[in-house]
Amino acid sequence: MMPGSGERGFTLLEMMVAVLIVGLTVTTFFQLFGGSLRLEQRARGFDEIIVRGRQTFALLRARDVRKEEFPWSGTSDNFSWNLRLEPVDVQPAADETVTDETLNLRWTSELYRLVFVLQDLRHPGRHLRLVAYQQVRPGYFTDDFKKEHLS
Repeated sequence: MMPGSGERGFTLLEMMVAVLIVGLTVTTFFQLFGGSLRLEQRARGFDEIIVRGRQTFALLRARDVRKEEFPWSGTSDNFSWNLRLEPVDVQPAADETVTDETLNLRWTSELYRLVFVLQDLRHPGRHLRLVAYQQVRPGYFTDDFKKEHLS
């Protein structure tokens, strides 16, 4: 545009810069939008495994593990799960020295850890691990049960 002329408007260079800026902005927006959709889809998959895992674990914990028909593993709707029962040692270690100042306690119960693992069969890297502790009286589990089910 010539200085002093009465015409007003944009030069070709100004228009090209404006189009370039708009193009970069739109491209960035679509990349962010696509990324957010992928993250939302992944999060929905994790929500599904968390809800299913908590429901299944709650149903299992409501049952008596000592029953013969208790399910220790299973599959349903592209998910597989298993449950383990592990003893928790709460006694002092044999190499710990006991002095008169140390308080000796008699344990009137046993402590066990329930470990529940749920695996999404459609996505091998997606799994959930839940742990709960159960305190029972001594003799609650028979020796045969312990041999068969304790890991």
